[in-house]
Amino acid sequence: MLSHRLLRNHAGLVLIGDYGTLRLLHEIVHDVNERSPLVRDKEGPFLTMAYEVRKAYEGQRDVIQPPEHFEEIGVRYGGPFLWPVLLLQHRILRESLAWIDHGKRHQAITYALEAVIEEAIAGDFGARGPTVAEAWRRLDPTNPDVCNRLHTRGALFCSWTKAERRRLLPDLLNSFDPLFDMRSTAFPADSKSGLSPSDFAVWDGYEWPDPRM
Repeated sequence: MLSHRLLRNHAGLVLIGDYGTLRLLHEIVHDVNERSPLVRDKEGPFLTMAYEVRKAYEGQRDVIQPPEHFEEIGVRYGGPFLWPVLLLQHRILRESLAWIDHGKRHQAITYALEAVIEEAIAGDFGARGPTVAEAWRRLDPTNPDVCNRLHTRGALFCSWTKAERRRLLPDLLNSFDPLFDMRSTAFPADSKSGLSPSDFAVWDGYEWPDPRM
């Protein structure tokens, strides 16, 4: 079973699970990475989900002991994920199932992860939660450039304050749309986004700052 713990400063969440569940997620991500036509870079950001999950169940991230007097819960393991990264990774996983043959294990772990993300968004963003969730579900992993955009989006997200993340995360997610640059340039006065292409351009080629999570 998967669960979560929120990171500080609206940075993201720690994905928590028992050894078997995390091993299954790792296995499914690798399988989808190899077979999905939506994953063009087989060593790219989607595969990093499998890496982080493996590090978690190997005990190299958070190791969560069972509560006192409830040893039957067993040891659980957790690993941190930043919001823009996890939300894009999940959309790639979710949409890839429409393109490849898969079984109920694929569906079970994908929807379990989706349920955890939904709960975490509601808990982290409160009244802003539905807006964040709507932008997350609009992420289109069939866009061939979507993963290439993650570097600048992730870097900008890490540079933000807690308040900026709460306010601007939906706009950041919407900026993965391939028409974002065109709309922002052609109709700057009509843009409802708090972001512009220049906000991302300054981070091109730079390392991500400390996300203070």
